[in-house]
Amino acid sequence: ISRWQAISESAAKQSKRTIVPKIHDVMNYKDAVEYAMTMDLSMVPYELAEGMEATKNALSKIKRGMDVAVFIGPEGGFDMDEILLAKDSNMTPVSLGRRILRTETAGFTVMAIIMYQLEIQE
Repeated sequence: ISRWQAISESAAKQSKRTIVPKIHDVMNYKDAVEYAMTMDLSMVPYELAEGMEATKNALSKIKRGMDVAVFIGPEGGFDMDEILLAKDSNMTPVSLGRRILRTETAGFTVMAIIMYQLEIQE
């Protein structure tokens, strides 16, 4: 955790962020969903989400200073029970488009979209 936090701090400094993302202990899915409930907005990219409208709606709610949780699924995606738990916990299933992205690229894609959303608000 301390190594990951040092990487977070270094990356924040390099990108001139004023807020350093905090690295938390590793947790299981259920605990992570419970933690996400404390955020201002939580979303889960899901290949069976209903089109891009939910994505646009969720992104339009993001404002500077908000705490946002994004769950990136494993290879093979989330199973239905995981999605149902997320929905029951007020997480918004969103689409990242027609293509199914690999786990290692989905996170970067979501971050780029969020960064774009915040930039157009200025």
